[in-house]
Amino acid sequence: MPPLAARLPVPGASRARPGRGDLVTLAFLAFSWVLALSLELYFVVHHQDIRRQDHVFADLFRIYGAGDRSYYGQGHIAFPYALESLNVFVTQILNAALAYAVLRRRPWRHPLQLAVGSYLTYSVVLYLWHAHAAGYPEMPVRDAWGYFIFYAPNLPWLLGNLWLAATAFRTLSRLAAGAEAVPAGKEDPR
Repeated sequence: MPPLAARLPVPGASRARPGRGDLVTLAFLAFSWVLALSLELYFVVHHQDIRRQDHVFADLFRIYGAGDRSYYGQGHIAFPYALESLNVFVTQILNAALAYAVLRRRPWRHPLQLAVGSYLTYSVVLYLWHAHAAGYPEMPVRDAWGYFIFYAPNLPWLLGNLWLAATAFRTLSRLAAGAEAVPAGKEDPR
């Protein structure tokens, strides 16, 4: 088996069309950008006055407020504000770097994808678990609709980022296993 460095994509060596997994990654990143730079940015800007806004995004947050009223400007808004601020202003820069790495076949793509996917999966799980462990204090009425509207809109971020982390981990594990199979002293035949 060739050494690890020989199996990593070489920048600019191939302008082949991205594979199906890369297209799924890019589609999920595009989905994340669109929502972060529209709906989530709207929340960050209007988190304190969202109840007074007359906009379709404010209406969407009013609906989501049945699951978590802090997103509709009531209760403890600091935690969702902190999560969304990081997502809008930090994560999207990392997502842009990841998209660049996918398109240009950069060797640092999979470590970055693992890091971004893992930390975003963690942030969604933390948000959901925090609400559950506290007894859903920001859910005005604990009924089927409240639980549905709380969990369902979060599933794309949970599942999408879990997929990003898992596929990067699988690729890195495969590369590492191949590197371990090379006998000592035989890493570079040149």
